[in-house]
Amino acid sequence: MKRKLIYLSAAFITLLLISAIGIGSYIYSVLNQIDIRQFSVQPTPPTVIYDRNNQPITELTLSKTEPIPFNQIPKPLIQAILSVEDRRFYEHIGIDWIGIVRAGWVNFRAGEVIQGGSSITQQLVKNAFLTPDQTLERKIQEAFGAVQVERKYSKDQILEQYLNTIYFGEGAWGVQRAATVYFGKEADQLTVAESALLAALPKAPSHYSPFKSSSKAVDRRNLVLSLMEQNGFINQKELIQAKAEPLPKQKHEWEKNIPYPSFIYYLFQELKERHGISDDEIWNHGLQIYTTLDPKLQQGVEKIFEQAANFPASPDQTPVQGGAAVIQAKTGEIQALMAGRGKIPYLGFHRGVNLRRQPGSTMKPLMVYGPALEAGYTPDSLLYDGPLNIAGYQPQNWDRGYHGKVTLQQAVQKSWNIPAVWLLNEMGIDKGLDFSKQVGIPLEKEDRNLGVALGGMKHGASPLHMAQAYAAFANHGQWNQAYAVRKVLDQDHQQLVSWQSNPKQVLKASSADLMTYVLQGVIREGTGRTAQLDRPVAGKTGTTELPSMLSTKNGVKDAWFVGYTPQLSAAVWLGYDAVDSTHYLPADGGQYSMKIWKQIMNQAHQGLKVEAFPAPPVWKKAALIQSKPKMIQTELMKNNRKPKKKTGKGKGKHD
Repeated sequence: MKRKLIYLSAAFITLLLISAIGIGSYIYSVLNQIDIRQFSVQPTPPTVIYDRNNQPITELTLSKTEPIPFNQIPKPLIQAILSVEDRRFYEHIGIDWIGIVRAGWVNFRAGEVIQGGSSITQQLVKNAFLTPDQTLERKIQEAFGAVQVERKYSKDQILEQYLNTIYFGEGAWGVQRAATVYFGKEADQLTVAESALLAALPKAPSHYSPFKSSSKAVDRRNLVLSLMEQNGFINQKELIQAKAEPLPKQKHEWEKNIPYPSFIYYLFQELKERHGISDDEIWNHGLQIYTTLDPKLQQGVEKIFEQAANFPASPDQTPVQGGAAVIQAKTGEIQALMAGRGKIPYLGFHRGVNLRRQPGSTMKPLMVYGPALEAGYTPDSLLYDGPLNIAGYQPQNWDRGYHGKVTLQQAVQKSWNIPAVWLLNEMGIDKGLDFSKQVGIPLEKEDRNLGVALGGMKHGASPLHMAQAYAAFANHGQWNQAYAVRKVLDQDHQQLVSWQSNPKQVLKASSADLMTYVLQGVIREGTGRTAQLDRPVAGKTGTTELPSMLSTKNGVKDAWFVGYTPQLSAAVWLGYDAVDSTHYLPADGGQYSMKIWKQIMNQAHQGLKVEAFPAPPVWKKAALIQSKPKMIQTELMKNNRKPKKKTGKGKGKHD
């Protein structure tokens, strides 16, 4: 029995040793992945952004966050940050075990996360080295990295680096920029209440921004003030006074001097959404970002948008807005973007990319005619153009007339609505929806109705969506996802991102070439004659009606033109951000979008040789329609009269 106990004890001890060795080996391997020697309280190298020719466009560096020395950081801000982020900062060795337990208890009692468990040093290490993934490996690296940093640097050095690099929201990194953006002052002039608000932001800058939710911002600020009072940094009287201080009402812009903001700000969006690279990493990690930008074209597009004569006049100081996108047809590389007229706000609304407006008749080739050609229709297939009533939906043509039997070519050139709706119903709406999705058009379940043939969508599309979709016609039926990022290297020249075109065949080449042939007719002798260039071009006009409450006005809500050459695809949208009885486009608004598109494409093709579209494939002459489709035959006989005023969703009135 005694010998058995000895064996069991020996086995247990051996198991413990093996476990300890295993755990130790795991921790050692994890720590080996982080080299604390790379950490420095000195600024990292700048992030450099390059154009499509590998020439530098701009540098993004910590110097643009205006770091300030520790003795210029206001004492109330330091006290506020310590109160909410790391109360025992000057006492722990990088990991605050007491603080972790206390934060867990406070959060448990509150039923929400009020205090964090990570020390300021841990947060600094995470931002400097690590990904945001919440994994055991990352937490071990963060904790042990923090201990190593604390051995090498003083507490004041660590806190200085933290406050100079942390993101406070609204495009502001570092306390000096945050003081400017939120309060229009230098950091050393901050009050106690202002310091508390800034300390409240890093946890969730957008959520607690006073410019987005004043109630959430004031609650979070007051929580920080209460913690400051509990920690003895302010007294009860100062607490009451600070809580009574109003929040800032207006954001103070600071000039970042970033060239080509319409492109660069979208670049940030793509880096974050497609590649998981945050704004903080872009600004603070010394990356090398290689893009698809054509700087000469981008500069030209910006000048076109600066010229008031290119846009309809506005009755007041609210300008007609616009957005544009130009991409390479064969690759999807974004050559130029335009976010709007006037000052482009940092990471603000981008009308070239984030816009969602109904595309009018520019949707017809995507939803109706492209899929129809793929299904066997031809440019001279005869379509119905007469009174039409499908389950109560009665589209009308922009000229308020009927034209009997028209060819597909004529229907596209004249942008008549009834043939498009009739044809979508004939071939099946799912064919149109499926193709539109394949070329990147964002569709909702509510878009499954015949009005989508005319661009009637719940939310709509952006110029980038439309340019990307039409590029498939130019590229013989091969679709590429549009992109601005070619590759990203870290400061050690290790590749983080690599992106190349991955074409997907969405139409037979013969069908795409037939669509191009039809759309050339729009430019040659249809509604798009204003967009003619000194080279082969294909495209489509599109406008959308004013809301019903403005039906007495002679104008349109949106004006589009989308077109392409063998080399480039581009889309232009014009309209007001908010349409009302004063702010809407004139009836000829489509002429302006075509003129702008023409100027952009002339600029884009400077130095490019003239290329011809391929000759369209030969097709058999279409037979006459023998009988009316059974789904609408009865309705056609009932409604053989002038159209009613009602037209249904998505009608393109003027194109």
